[in-house]
Amino acid sequence: MKHYISIIIVTLFAASLIGCGNDGRPADLPRLTSVELTVQYEDGSPIPDALVMLYPFEGKWYSNGQTNSSGSVKPLVDGKYAGVVPGDYKVTVKKQNTVFPAGYDPNSEKEQPEPTITNLVDTKYAVPASSPLKLTVGSSSVSETVKVKKPK
Repeated sequence: MKHYISIIIVTLFAASLIGCGNDGRPADLPRLTSVELTVQYEDGSPIPDALVMLYPFEGKWYSNGQTNSSGSVKPLVDGKYAGVVPGDYKVTVKKQNTVFPAGYDPNSEKEQPEPTITNLVDTKYAVPASSPLKLTVGSSSVSETVKVKKPK
């Protein structure tokens, strides 16, 4: 009987160390809040395929995502976990158009002409140091519209 009790205690202890179905989330990842941002130009037109990053003022858990055809995005923590850690964030938005020259072959060992890259959002929004966009996330879900300028 003592043998069975020892097995049960060891099994329960091992199960508590392993955890149960945490979907691979890091143990120190706090509870996440659902966030949906809609990214638009100042005239209200949506910006599809824009990269949106949320950089925390404190902590290590950033969130990011790419806008859909209506300009909406639901950021993911570390690109994997749906939602955003509550806190204050600097928001960046980047959208570029890349045009490759005729005959461009990325697999060629020959020197290739440079592609033409055009920014479709004012570059001040592309980096945290110059972006004026901020977002505060609490424990309740967030749905906000972010307006940005076209490049000059």
